[in-house]
Amino acid sequence: MVRLADSLSNPGAPLLRLLKALERADREPKCQPEPDQDNPAVATTVRENRILSPEEVAEMVDAYRKGANVQELSRRYGVHRCTVDRHLKLSGTEKRPQLKMTPDRVARAEELYAQGWTMQRIGNEFNVSASTVRMALKRAGVRTRPPVA
Repeated sequence: MVRLADSLSNPGAPLLRLLKALERADREPKCQPEPDQDNPAVATTVRENRILSPEEVAEMVDAYRKGANVQELSRRYGVHRCTVDRHLKLSGTEKRPQLKMTPDRVARAEELYAQGWTMQRIGNEFNVSASTVRMALKRAGVRTRPPVA
């Protein structure tokens, strides 16, 4: 009993927000939590969990099989890409390998690198990370410049 009293004698900000919300129970519930002014790292938005109907899952799987990518489907259906992956796996759909640096892109990256572009700039051009560019150039046998300090 004493431990409980000690725990509640100095409640933290999350507990205080919960108590305030419970006091306003007669009002309509809020979807957004109150922002924590003391700690900006605390999330101030809540994303609702979107549950897809069996028809939507079937459409999603069909669209993937016809060539849509996971990110595109994630945006289209308003779910996380991991949710799309899980539905594809549960449906027995084999995922396509992700080839971000095609042979054409690698050839173009080699040209840009030879012109003095940085890997970061090339990555921005192709919408991939600098490390992806570096690995692709390395596999292509391109000698890289020493890093600038």
